Amino acid sequence: MNDSALVELGSIVATQPSRGPCQVSHPVEFLLLPLVYTAVFLLGLPGNLTALLVFCSRGTHVNSAMKIYLVNLSVADVAFNLTLPLWIHYYFNRGHWVFTELGCRLAGSLYYLSTYSAITFMTLISVNRFLTVTASRGQLFLVTQRGAVWTSLCAWAFWLCCSIPSLSMDQTFETDRGVITCFEMFSQDRTYAFLACLFFLSSFLTVLGSYLSILRTLAAPGAPRAPFQGPHRRLARSIVLGMLLVFVVCVAPYHVTLIAWVFSKTSVFSCAPPSLVDVVHRVSTALLSVNSCIDPLIYCFSLQHFRAQLRGLWRESGPGLRRQTPRQAASSSSSSKGLAEPQRQQDEDTGSSSLGDGGGGGGYKNQAASSTNLA
Repeated sequence: MNDSALVELGSIVATQPSRGPCQVSHPVEFLLLPLVYTAVFLLGLPGNLTALLVFCSRGTHVNSAMKIYLVNLSVADVAFNLTLPLWIHYYFNRGHWVFTELGCRLAGSLYYLSTYSAITFMTLISVNRFLTVTASRGQLFLVTQRGAVWTSLCAWAFWLCCSIPSLSMDQTFETDRGVITCFEMFSQDRTYAFLACLFFLSSFLTVLGSYLSILRTLAAPGAPRAPFQGPHRRLARSIVLGMLLVFVVCVAPYHVTLIAWVFSKTSVFSCAPPSLVDVVHRVSTALLSVNSCIDPLIYCFSLQHFRAQLRGLWRESGPGLRRQTPRQAASSSSSSKGLAEPQRQQDEDTGSSSLGDGGGGGGYKNQAASSTNLA
């Protein structure tokens, strides 16, 4: 066989499709993405665990629909954070999965389940705030504790069902270079991309509509008296604005680039170097993960009593409390009770609950008086 025949044969072999997505040099994917994931894990996991501790502390009553949604959002963020060490190792290892097939399915499915569950609960929180500001008393059943529990259970059940296809199919593929990829095929599925973008668009429009409706209600002179007045309505605007900013900064870029990225892939086995669309999509994927460590900041800045309870937990766990004498501790406790009494009286006078929720019908004042002001 002459040299020209060998060259031609080598060219044919080089152009054969690999058994899975081939390995290419991708500094954004193999350097920037794992670095961002590392930062999100180090900041997001303790932040969301702290938020869960605050929401589940004794100072917060469980009869609040708002609190139920916040707890579920924190659980979704914690679940997302727990998947990140596996993906950090995967991308630092240049896209080579060293764990089991089952591990890949679980890590990928939990990644997407927690991401879209978090988007769902952010949307529900925005709707909850909208209803507390604009709904009449006859409509308050929409934001009751029972309604929040059932809505949350349905949300988790829905996304668990959506995870069944990815859990039931192989998600690892070996390339001709011996590199084992994980969940690369699923992320390039056009049906997934279309449904994900459709869900994002509907959620974004819901949050945007809730925020604009709250603004219109607060700005309208002589508007009908809503069940919750004063600072509770302004704080409702603050938390919905926080959710809207998360959608715009973190969630929207991923879904805007997802469609373009998926349709730019002529083949899932393409060995072409990363294009501009590839780079932008990977950057947007990194931004999407930042959502999970921004949520605790939203709680801090938009929920007044969240900060107060956080300071209280910090004092209880800090060394300063252990150095207090019994007389100092008793004095501090008396002062706290004295400061809490005016707020309790204010809640009773305004008929508002700790998170602006309350119950349905005529019983909402009783629930408000027994709630803790987290707004």
